[in-house]
Amino acid sequence: MTISVWSDIRCPFCYIAKRKLEDAISQFNNNEDKIIVEWKSFELDSNLQTNIDINLIDYYVNKGANKQQITDLFTHAENMAKEVNLEFNLDKVVVANSFNAHKLIHLAKTINKQNEAKELLFKAYLCEGKNIDSTNTLLSIGGVLGLSINNVLEGLKSKKLKNEVFNDQIKAKEVGVSGVPFFIFNNKYSLSGAQPVETFLDVIEKAYNN
Repeated sequence: MTISVWSDIRCPFCYIAKRKLEDAISQFNNNEDKIIVEWKSFELDSNLQTNIDINLIDYYVNKGANKQQITDLFTHAENMAKEVNLEFNLDKVVVANSFNAHKLIHLAKTINKQNEAKELLFKAYLCEGKNIDSTNTLLSIGGVLGLSINNVLEGLKSKKLKNEVFNDQIKAKEVGVSGVPFFIFNNKYSLSGAQPVETFLDVIEKAYNN
């Protein structure tokens, strides 16, 4: 069975949900090797301009958000992350557009390392404070995945990969994705949000058996 997941690297709850989904899959009656997770591109803000000179809280405050509310939201996300053994450092997050990172994920799919690419990008952005719109960051992650420098540089310029990101977002609108993370299980059931592991496992079992 296939689980299609729309998410953005910039979304902390998407990383938390990834961990919970993986936990559920690992509990699926020794059938985890029969499940394919397919990562789909989604941008929380396609117009976001990368800016390494401002922290994420100030970025949202400048857009009109309440500083205390944003701070509380970040604290909540960091606490949720700890529950799934993730250590977020949201005060160090670099304001970065994620479009090129999504292209790298599609490039990684060609060598069957899409999930690994997603993991490394989440970690770089949410835990390590790296600029995921930086060519150097993407080259470094590509190298860990086994992609050559030329592979990554060509991929970042690729019209094909650009269109694959766009196509994911068009498909998101067609299936009614308005926020992420969003999951479709074997084209039968859908879920949104960082649901409990038990909820993911229940839907996996239903989709697999029906």
